[in-house]
Amino acid sequence: MPRGTQRSSRVFKSVLSRAEKELALGSEKAGDFHHNGIRGDERAASLMRFLQSHLPITMAIAKGEAIDFRDKRSGQLDLIIYDKSASAPIFTGGENVLVPAEALYAVIEVKSVLSKDELEKSVEAAKTIRSLRPFKEPFIGPRRDGIAAEDGKCRCAYSIFAYSTNLGATDWLQKEYMRTIGALDAAGAARDVVERVVVLGRGLINPATATGKEITDDNESIFLEYYLHLMNFLSRESARRPQVDWQIYTSRGTGGWKKLSDGS
Repeated sequence: MPRGTQRSSRVFKSVLSRAEKELALGSEKAGDFHHNGIRGDERAASLMRFLQSHLPITMAIAKGEAIDFRDKRSGQLDLIIYDKSASAPIFTGGENVLVPAEALYAVIEVKSVLSKDELEKSVEAAKTIRSLRPFKEPFIGPRRDGIAAEDGKCRCAYSIFAYSTNLGATDWLQKEYMRTIGALDAAGAARDVVERVVVLGRGLINPATATGKEITDDNESIFLEYYLHLMNFLSRESARRPQVDWQIYTSRGTGGWKKLSDGS
């Protein structure tokens, strides 16, 4: 059965269209701050607020880090989506959380302006995420060519979400794609470590499949496309993940246990 319908839900489209406009407005307001870091934080917070109210009830979103059983860390990430029903954060600070890799589902790096330098930083972060080992196995890329998902492997969907780009509008989609795969190839990273590059008001790119979509007058919202991709992924991945076994974060035996007698 085809996944889509001949006519999209007007209500659904309207909600996501308003959300995209609110994100753009939030970005404009963030421009009132002089400091680049503050502007970036405000734009990330704007996206987080929307997703927070639309994620599945089992999921949470925050700034922070992920860690695996070897104590390998992801480094600070703008937005992480994790399964709060499977695991509470290992640590919750004033603004950031530390979550086990087993609970990590998606990472969104938020950029005020997408540039070559920002792409390169994101690719390095995506490589680090891919090297984490939830359940003692590394994260894998998207399954392709009909490969079954019953392999017990975990995915973490890594996206770059930019409010603008320093590339001009002429032939933007092709140029942004070439710049993205250039950063991936230069870092020796698989092209699927970054699953989506989204530029609000411009379009989105899937580097692994060498495909992209640019906004035109008759296109549906790019944010709608991205939102659907993210929600579908979270739904499918949550159904596949095993329960978190905290024993993998400790040694096999703590020792010191004695057999006790009940006096009989």
